[in-house]
Amino acid sequence: MIYYRINELADKQGKSLKRIAIDLGLSQSYFYNMKYLNTSPSTDIIVKIADYFHVSVDYLLGRDKDDCYKKGFDDGIDFVKKEMLESLKKV
Repeated sequence: MIYYRINELADKQGKSLKRIAIDLGLSQSYFYNMKYLNTSPSTDIIVKIADYFHVSVDYLLGRDKDDCYKKGFDDGIDFVKKEMLESLKKV
């Protein structure tokens, strides 16, 4: 899942995965290895990638359908509040 989210975000920014790997100080084949060798990034790398794209770690990991950062801080907070209320209703 994370590879596909990264690839999607790269496409939206018009950047190659190779360029992003270089920008992040990773090997040029880092994302190739993720896709074809099924390697998983460390927590530190996931955070670096999330920061690079200005998205949440949850969004990268596929735990969140919507990117709260993309909506803007205020909208993101409202979204989180709504999700919390929905969760409490289930309890």
